[in-house]
Amino acid sequence: MSVTYYSSLEILAATDHRNASWWASVARALDDLDERLAQDAAGDEGPTGAFVDSVTRQPSLSNDAIRLRDDHARLTERARRRRLVVQVAGDDREAPAVAGELAALAAAEDRHQQRSRPLFWDSFPRDIGRE
Repeated sequence: MSVTYYSSLEILAATDHRNASWWASVARALDDLDERLAQDAAGDEGPTGAFVDSVTRQPSLSNDAIRLRDDHARLTERARRRRLVVQVAGDDREAPAVAGELAALAAAEDRHQQRSRPLFWDSFPRDIGRE
């Protein structure tokens, strides 16, 4: 079974930007992403976080955890560029570029989530055949 997650950024990227509330929705969505990333970092990257726990159980995953931390930092930096959006807010000529960045940011967030799951799953020993 697969659950598809649609980021509000992805939805906004495909939404008609001529709507007056579009820019406010973009700002809210970027704030929400920033908050989600901060919560993820608090749960994953701290001294008692999930990354440390996973690497403790399975030291061979250390490089994967480092890559995920770096990926998370890049994603956070990219999401915090929202002040650039504020500079062009309301300018219909800039809306397509902003929509493109929203779609790219949503895709980056999705890739990060997809790479995070195996790290945690692979850190748990599995006895599939009861052997």
